[in-house]
Amino acid sequence: MRKSTTAVLGLAAAAAAVFAQADEATVLAPVTVTAKGYEALIAETPRSVNVIEADTIQRTPARALGDLLRGQPGLAVAVDGSVGLDPIIRGLKRDQVLVLVDGVRINALQPPGRGSLASYVNVDMIDRIEVIRGPSSVLYGSGAMGGVINIITRGGDFTEEPELNGWSRLGFTSVDDGIRAAVGVSASDPRNVLDLAVAYLNTDDYRMGNGERLDDSGTEQTALSLRYRRQLAEGHEIQFQAQRDQREDVWYLASRNFREAPLVTGFPQPDGLNTHYAPEKQRDLLELSYTGEFDGRWNPVLTTSVYRQQLDRGNYDWNRERGIDYRTSDTDFDTDGGRVQLELSPHAQHVVLVGADTWELKASPVSFIGFPNDWDPINRFDLIENASLRSTGVFLQDDIYLDDFIVSLGVRYDEVKGTADAYLQPGVGRATEGLDKTDRNLSWFAGVNWDLDATFRPYISFSEGYRSASLLERYLTYPYSDGFNWISNPQLDPERNRTLELGARGQFGATTYTIAVYESRVRDYIGGQVIVNTPEQKVKRTVNLDEARIRGAEFTLDHDLGNGLNAFAWGTWLRGDNRDPAFDEPLYQTPPPELSLGLEQRQARGWQWLGQVRAVSSQNRTADLFSAGTERETSGFATADAQVGYRFGPSAGFRGHELTLSVTNLFDRDYREHVNAMIDDRIDPANGVQDIRAPGRNVGVFWNATF
Repeated sequence: MRKSTTAVLGLAAAAAAVFAQADEATVLAPVTVTAKGYEALIAETPRSVNVIEADTIQRTPARALGDLLRGQPGLAVAVDGSVGLDPIIRGLKRDQVLVLVDGVRINALQPPGRGSLASYVNVDMIDRIEVIRGPSSVLYGSGAMGGVINIITRGGDFTEEPELNGWSRLGFTSVDDGIRAAVGVSASDPRNVLDLAVAYLNTDDYRMGNGERLDDSGTEQTALSLRYRRQLAEGHEIQFQAQRDQREDVWYLASRNFREAPLVTGFPQPDGLNTHYAPEKQRDLLELSYTGEFDGRWNPVLTTSVYRQQLDRGNYDWNRERGIDYRTSDTDFDTDGGRVQLELSPHAQHVVLVGADTWELKASPVSFIGFPNDWDPINRFDLIENASLRSTGVFLQDDIYLDDFIVSLGVRYDEVKGTADAYLQPGVGRATEGLDKTDRNLSWFAGVNWDLDATFRPYISFSEGYRSASLLERYLTYPYSDGFNWISNPQLDPERNRTLELGARGQFGATTYTIAVYESRVRDYIGGQVIVNTPEQKVKRTVNLDEARIRGAEFTLDHDLGNGLNAFAWGTWLRGDNRDPAFDEPLYQTPPPELSLGLEQRQARGWQWLGQVRAVSSQNRTADLFSAGTERETSGFATADAQVGYRFGPSAGFRGHELTLSVTNLFDRDYREHVNAMIDDRIDPANGVQDIRAPGRNVGVFWNATF
């Protein structure tokens, strides 16, 4: 079966080249490179996987990755600002989900609870997004306990003759007076590929469904990308890539609060309207990689990479009444990493991966608090001294392709060590003891695909993944964007997710479907327990819970009506519970069930259109004990989106171009997502504290072209 898989992938690549010049749409078997560590058919993966393709991305008026993920089966977003749309997979969020950009993790850079993991990638630079649901730590280590989202950016490929190709995108959105522009060029020949791309996004404060503008919800983003690939010899390639992504004026609106009197305990806070924000966030990546296919009995394929990734960000707090910042902190989060992987075929029906990876994150944030000559003298807070988080792991995976079955087995061992010289601890001052903690983790995966019949191809998987506590969960005691002072814990245990998943894929006639049901048991679940919640003081403590249990189901259904017309439906249901005996209540911030229905027309040339409805249930299962009543119930809602566009063939000097008009939230519904960090008792529009409602009706115009 392994040989037939390789043949299918080859045919798919050839068909894609033909499709670019064809007048009729061709449906290709979807593939993934993320689920198994090598290119494989999704249908041969014993887990729930989906791919968001370039066509969908280019027609969507998204400002951040969360806008693309919202409404997808098994996915939701956590909201703490206009950009802060952190992905949620099956009820697990933020650092429980591993986010990759071209295979390089960005989670290690991101402070928990502080804005969007995905705000470091410009949407217009994305070619496709691969989403793997369920524990994936065997290949990716810490953080992949809930799943993996791999953001793959646009780029060219080798060509038989020297060529110069390019792409561009322009757009406007009415709800935020947003403008965007992106352009990329690719110079290629049989041995070289050089890609250059730049993208720009600028949005104003967006209008909510209630007609009000959400103050400070606008943002500006600039992205640059350079990639060079060189074919050294047949089957041997080196690649260098450099990326820069910069955002300015990112406000974490869930932190916004109005104080009648100054707060003098803990971290002081002045009277008036106060908001946490980042005046600038910049991610830089440098990566060098090599892939080589060697002759030999086992057909070895070696892949190696080394990278350096740096996040420079400001953590500032602004006071409206004085019109200046009362807290400033500029921090560099530097990550150095490397990975080596060897793919072997000891038998025609075996694909074995063996490999190792390592990365180290370092940071020493310092904060200055106070107003010069007003309210309080400026105080220096050395929050953490010489903190680092170092991870090293080895893994082994074996896929066995039999006549009717594919058996997948994998195991991994990791050591994750956190160290610091000192950190600021409330009531203690400079804590210098008990700061070192090493986690030793064993992850595993076992799954079976059964090629029973074209109408019913079931699979089963049983797996365990983990997440070690982040650098800031261990050492940073500081006001987070949810408005609470979080007390860190250097001795947090890693959380572990054990998941059993049953699913099936199939096709009967013109209808294809997928379905998955699962149960996840998360031991030592890491969360923020509210211990003080008064107008004078709000404090959370980072703790391990005994166990959390999540069970759910998701499905997709597609029906081909012919002539490029397709009807689709997908849905999600999940339920989470906190099994710690001290609480025994619903799990904090579990997304509600939802269903999407749509009708879409796509073809190689001519008119394209889409109509879609998303219906979300109410959510009244809130964690009132663990969160001290800060989690809010949400009402159910339904939104409708529509798109219409025209795809031109080669004309006006372009190889192809398309003009699209989109309307999201067609009926201007006023609603809020459930996983929303804004606390109810702080909302006071009269004093400038608004609820974070979703954008209202938005008309977008987009032009995409290749040349």
